[in-house]
Amino acid sequence: DSLAVQLHPAAVVGFTSALCNALQLLPVGRLDGGRIAAAVLGSGAASLTSSLFLLGLGLQSLFGGDDPALLFFGLLIIFFQREPELPCADDLTGVDTPRQAAAAAALAIALLIVAPSPLLG
Repeated sequence: DSLAVQLHPAAVVGFTSALCNALQLLPVGRLDGGRIAAAVLGSGAASLTSSLFLLGLGLQSLFGGDDPALLFFGLLIIFFQREPELPCADDLTGVDTPRQAAAAAALAIALLIVAPSPLLG
C-alpha cells in the first residue's frame, strides 16, 4: 500500500514545472542541457554523453518502476529531435570555470529532480 499525501495545487504545479525544467536540462540532443554539454564538453563528447543519457533513460523506464514519464520523454526526444545540432558560432573559445561550475550544478539539480527515489528519502 502506498500512502496518499494531500498537496496544495500550487505544490503540484511547482513540482511539475521543476520536473519540466529538469528534463530540459538533461544533456540530450537539442535540449537546453544538450547545448550546455556541447559548449562545455565539445561536440564529440556531447554526442557521447547524449547517447549515454538516452540509454540511461531507456533503462530507467524499462527497469526503474512503473512511471512511464521518462519513457514517454525519451521517445519524444528520439522521434522528434533527430536533426543534427547546429554548430556554435564560436567553437574555439573555451568555457570559463564559473560557467563550467554552473553547468555541473544545473546537471546535478536536474538529476536530483528526475531521480525516482531521492537520496534523502
